[in-house]
Amino acid sequence: MSNRSVIAQFALALIIECLVIQSAYTQSKRAKYPLTEFDNYGCMAKGRVQDCGGRVMQQILTDGNDAIPILISQLTETAITKKQIGDYWSGTRSGDVAFVVLNDLFTDADLVTFGMPGVPDWSAVQKGCNRQAQACWNEYLRKHGRTSVRQAWQRAWNLHERQVHWDAKTQCFRVSKD
Repeated sequence: MSNRSVIAQFALALIIECLVIQSAYTQSKRAKYPLTEFDNYGCMAKGRVQDCGGRVMQQILTDGNDAIPILISQLTETAITKKQIGDYWSGTRSGDVAFVVLNDLFTDADLVTFGMPGVPDWSAVQKGCNRQAQACWNEYLRKHGRTSVRQAWQRAWNLHERQVHWDAKTQCFRVSKD
């Protein structure tokens, strides 16, 4: 076999391998979390979801920053979950889970300080609403829609993506001022 033939075969194999790797990378970037399987049992009234267990939450935490755009893409999903996301919350939708997870991931351990500017958080959802969280969330969605929530998160992510980092001490994402 000539050197040209060997080089051509090697180049072809390298190109194919790169395409396969790129395809796998693209597919992993488009992956979704099985939010309908989200299990927050035993932790629903205890604070943030990252402080609890559950297989889906552990995968989200393992994925780190890569989880954020996936969760944002799932904000408009309406599949009914097998379990509720919080106490007294029935008919939980997968987009509700994405909202709760995103909000909790950007909420400090004090359960008050929220760190992603320009997105609806629980204080925005509950503003002027004196009912339970689910009722306020449903009212917010009637007024603004799931798409507006997703768009706000996507704009904020596009603007701050390079500044977002995980703070191991507070177990939440923060947006650097730099």
